[in-house]
Amino acid sequence: MTALRVGRIADLNMYPLYHGLERAVTPRLAFTDGRPAALNRALLDGALDVSAVSSIEWARNAKALSLLPVASITAAGAVDSIQLFSRVPFSDVRSVAVTTHSATSVALLRILLGPELPPFDELDSDLPDALTRYDGVLLIGDDALLGLRSGVAPYATDLAQRWREWTDLPMVFAVWAARAETAATRTEDLAALSAVLTDAHERFAADPEPVVVAAADRYPFAEDYVREYLGRLRFGFGHDERAGLVRFLDECRQIGLLDDVVPVAA
Repeated sequence: MTALRVGRIADLNMYPLYHGLERAVTPRLAFTDGRPAALNRALLDGALDVSAVSSIEWARNAKALSLLPVASITAAGAVDSIQLFSRVPFSDVRSVAVTTHSATSVALLRILLGPELPPFDELDSDLPDALTRYDGVLLIGDDALLGLRSGVAPYATDLAQRWREWTDLPMVFAVWAARAETAATRTEDLAALSAVLTDAHERFAADPEPVVVAAADRYPFAEDYVREYLGRLRFGFGHDERAGLVRFLDECRQIGLLDDVVPVAA
């Protein structure tokens, strides 16, 4: 049987899981690295069998994708890597350009700003230029971390923090899902992958230092920053993560970003 084609988000915010997957040297797994939106498309188009996927894209395609309820990328509060950079306070933002790399963050921003604002535009330039034309610019992942470091915007709003203050729940930005036919025909391979993912986030929770050191060597951030940043994220899929995801999907449905109620498996 061919290797299971697995998508991995390449940004720092997934590195504790990525690090675990790197250690899983097996011919049964073949990895493709990319940004969330690219992996979403590859999974839906059949170029991947299973992947980390934006939460909203899994929900929109729940009939075609089977949730693997073992791992996630979740923020329990402020996280730095999901930021609306703006030239006016958050409450005064009326025009927005958004990254093309994350469907979940765009949906979250729409929820937080309200459905009555004009449609968001796709970001087509760098942050300083975009802020001359828009009130706010949404960046995610390493782009957001570097934007914070630059200090170019008068205001920076952490969307995960806003969500936590509003709902008192964590925000699940990405989950793991397999194509429905893969879930039906390759149960042993998916079980093996699920075990690797579980082991990865449990190892990181028990001893984060090996991951911190490896990440600082891989990404343009110092160890102290990586340690503090990754400490803000969760990578499992327990009761709180399920509750946060259910609330997010319900909010999406209420403002027309999702058509149906989607069950979130335990």
